[in-house]
Amino acid sequence: MENTNDSNDYTITRTGVATYGDVHLVVILYQKDIRVCPSVSNNASKVFKVMFGPHFAEGQNLDSHDPKDVLMSEDNAKALEVIYNIMHVRKDAVPHSFSPKDIFEIATAADKFDCVVALRYGSAIWLSPKGVEDILKLGCLMAVSYILDDAQASGDITVSRMLHHQGSYLALADQVIGLTDWVPWKVFYLLEERRNRMRTELQHILFNGSTDAGMDESISCTCAWGAVHSLAHTKLLQYEDLRPLQVLYVTVSKIVEKMDQMRDSLMPKQWELCDYR
Repeated sequence: MENTNDSNDYTITRTGVATYGDVHLVVILYQKDIRVCPSVSNNASKVFKVMFGPHFAEGQNLDSHDPKDVLMSEDNAKALEVIYNIMHVRKDAVPHSFSPKDIFEIATAADKFDCVVALRYGSAIWLSPKGVEDILKLGCLMAVSYILDDAQASGDITVSRMLHHQGSYLALADQVIGLTDWVPWKVFYLLEERRNRMRTELQHILFNGSTDAGMDESISCTCAWGAVHSLAHTKLLQYEDLRPLQVLYVTVSKIVEKMDQMRDSLMPKQWELCDYR
C-alpha cells in the first residue's frame, strides 16, 4: 500500500511492506519511505542483522507503534523494496518480470546487504534470456548470474549471446556499468573464441555441401558434372549470403536458420549427364 507525505521541499511516497513494521527506510534520492520489519530481514541478511542489532542506533528502541526513520541515502529504493518484499514473503507485491538493468540493480543491492540467497528462486524467472537480443541487456543478465552464483542461468545467457549477437563484445566492457567487477575479462575472450568456432564449423558444413555436390571428379566422368554442380552450390551460397565474409555480418542463429531453409543447388536446365552418373 502506498501513500504520500508532503513536506516543504519534496513529496515522500510511503510503501508499507510490513504494515506493523518497526522501521521506515527513507531513501531521499528516490523520495521513498519503505516500512519494514527488521526482525524478518535480520534472518535473511547478516548486514541487516548487525545494522538493526543492539550495538547501533538503528536497532535501539524499536517500536511498531512509533516506527523509527532510518536514512538509506546511497541505495536504490526500487531494489530495496523488491528485496524486502521477497524477504517478507510479499509475492503479491513483486513483479513477475523486470528489465535487465533493474535486475542488475536488485542483485547488486542484495550482494551489498548479503541477502543474495533470498533472491535465488525469483531469479530463475528473471534471468531467462528468452527474447533478449541486445548485448548490453544480456550483459546485465550475465553479471546477475555471477552475483547470484547461478551456473544454469550463466550458461543459458552465454549461449544466447553467442547465437544472437553479431557484433563485438567490447561494448560489454565499455558500456555496462560495473559488469567487469563481476565477470572476468577472460570470459569476453572465450565468448569471441567460441562464437568464431561456431561460425567455422558451420562454414565447414557448407563446404562439405560443395564437396557432396561433385568435387570428387573422376576420369570416368566426361561431362564435368561435378564442376558445374559445385559452381551451382557456390552461387547458391552467395545468393543466401552464406559465403565466408558474408556470415561475419549476421548472427550465428541466422546462419543456422538460413541453412535449415536453404534449397538444393539447381543445375542448368540444358545440362545432359554422361553415363558416369
